[in-house]
Amino acid sequence: MSGFAYEVLRQIDRRCLADGIDKGGCRVLQPDAPPARAVVDLDADGSPLGPPRVRCDYLFFADPNLVAQIEIKNSEPNVVRVARQLQAGADAADRLLPRGREIVCRPVLVSKSLRRKKQKRTETGSGAVSRTQGKVRPKRTCSTR
Repeated sequence: MSGFAYEVLRQIDRRCLADGIDKGGCRVLQPDAPPARAVVDLDADGSPLGPPRVRCDYLFFADPNLVAQIEIKNSEPNVVRVARQLQAGADAADRLLPRGREIVCRPVLVSKSLRRKKQKRTETGSGAVSRTQGKVRPKRTCSTR
C-alpha cells in the first residue's frame, strides 16, 4: 500500500485501527470507499489522542486526500458538544496528516434521532465548522492545506 492513507497508517498504533465504523447499533456503510483507507477508533487503546478527553468517535482517511471526523450518537445530539468533538477530531487529524498536500476535510455527524430543526442548526450554526491548521473550514467546503 502507498499513498495518503499509508502515510497516515505508518503513524498509527494498530490497536486503534478498525475494520468499520460501528458504535452502539449505528453503522456507517462504506460501499464506495476507496480500498486504500484507514479507520481510526479514537476510543480504542493506542488512540493518537491518548487518555480520555473530548474527541469524536472515528477518523477516516482515504486516498487520494480525504479525512473525515465522525461522531456517532444514538440519541438526539447536543450540537455544541458535537461541534467540540468534531473539532477535537480535526485537531487530531491535523497532527497525523502529511504536510504540503491539499486535503478534503469532512466533519460527519451520524445520529438515529437528529430532528430536522436541529439538523438545520448543525449545518448552519455552531456545529458547521472544522478547524485544521488554525483555519476555520465550513462544513460543506473542501479545505486546502
